[in-house]
This record gives sequence, C-alpha cells and structure tokens, in this order.
Amino acid sequence: MKLTIQIVNFRSRHYLEKCLFSIAENLPVGIKTDILVVNNEEDSLGEIIAKLGGALDLQVHEIGKNIGFGRAHNAGFGRSQGDVVLFLNPDTTILPGALQALLDVFEDQRIGIAGPFLVDSAEKIEPDCFGNMQTPLSMVGKKMFGFGAQPAGVDGKIFQTGWISGGAMLVRRDVFEKMGGFDEKFFMYFEDVDLCLRVKKQGTLVAVNPKARIFHESGKSFASEREKKAHYYTSQDYYIRKHFGPAAAGLVKLLRLPYYVKNVYLKR
Repeated sequence: MKLTIQIVNFRSRHYLEKCLFSIAENLPVGIKTDILVVNNEEDSLGEIIAKLGGALDLQVHEIGKNIGFGRAHNAGFGRSQGDVVLFLNPDTTILPGALQALLDVFEDQRIGIAGPFLVDSAEKIEPDCFGNMQTPLSMVGKKMFGFGAQPAGVDGKIFQTGWISGGAMLVRRDVFEKMGGFDEKFFMYFEDVDLCLRVKKQGTLVAVNPKARIFHESGKSFASEREKKAHYYTSQDYYIRKHFGPAAAGLVKLLRLPYYVKNVYLKR
C-alpha cells in the first residue's frame, strides 16, 4: 500500500510548515508515503520546502490563485500516486500513531472513507469533524433546537458515521475515482459531506477511528468570520438543492434567515 498525503494551502503558510514537520515525525512504519501540496496562492512555497531539507518525499503543485477546496484537491489527486489519499488541512498537526490508526480502518474492505478525531489544544473533540447524515431537518434542528448530536465513539472502537470532515479524510483511490472526486460546484464547505453521502449511496461505508487523533487549529485561512459564514451558507444551499430539492432548500433558507443576517450582514 502507498499513502499520499495531500494538502491545499491558502493563507496558511505558518501552519503548513508546522504540519509538514509533524508528518515527517510521525510517518507510518513500512508504508511508502509521499506528500503533495496544492498551493492556491500566488507566491510559491519554495522557502518552506527548503526548510524541510529533504525530510519528506514532497512535491508542490502551484495553482497561483484560490480555486476552492474541492477543485484544488481534485487537481492534486490527478498528480497523486497513492493507493489511499489523506486529504489534510494545513492547520493540522499529526499526533503520534494517528496515520497508522487511520490506515488500520481499511482492514475492513467495506470501508471507503476513514477519519480521525480532530481535537483542539485541550484535546476536546471538534463537533464538526464527523457526524450523522446532513438533512434539511437535521440542519434546522441542530441550529434551532440543539439536537442531532454526532455519535460518540466512547469505547475507542472504529464506528460508522454519516460523513467525515475534509480537514482530515482518508479515501481509497478507487472509491474517489468512481465518485468523480469532489463536486467542484462547492467552493468551500459541504464538499466532504456530499462526497460521503454519494459514497454511502453506492453501498460503501464511512468510518471513524477514535484512536487516530489530529490536532486542528480551525478556520485559519479566512480573513474574517463573515467570509467564512458566507461560503458556508452558499454551499449549504447547493447541498440541499442537490440532494433534497429546491423546496427543501427554500424552506431552510427561510428558517435560517435570522442567523444569516446575524452572521453575514452584521459581522465585520
């Protein structure tokens, strides 16, 4: 088995350097691993690559502009060689044993996508690193009534889930190819949820290994919270229309309106 770790960089140079060094320090034993960085910035990453001093089998695909998360990963995937590909955010730090624990999930041939627990500095699990299938009801219910919690995985065993965050998502190459990659109509957000839903509809499983833990400093590529929320709501609208129809999308937009105004128009 060969592993490719693929990272899209945009406004994350400081975090990218730390991420790459954490990979070099925690490579899985006996697994051929290469790293592909897709650079969505105008300036090259030559300085960062030079600092690594050959510690990694690393190549950079220079895009030169921000083409979005899914589109950039699709472009990188076409250059990757791994039998399995880990899509990883640059603002992450690989913790000891995490990569091997992720690879262990694929001992079950029914599983096509695997994910870790993304944790913060207090080792608290991020609420949006995996969860049950996203539906109009679950989206509205979670926002307005607080239900729709993610499965816990408290016993430490691998468990199935509805979706896994693209911030740290391990995918079998043949599964990703069969799905045609990420839907590039998502510029940012929900492309991971959409991919998992499409995979599950084909009968392939999505699972999380709690023993795999990756530190994540969330949202470091955005200039403002307003920008982040605007991308989120646009992608949410498209996801609902795509899978549940225009009527459902219109209803969610209506019920979501107060939050949209607060998070997009009233935030700086």
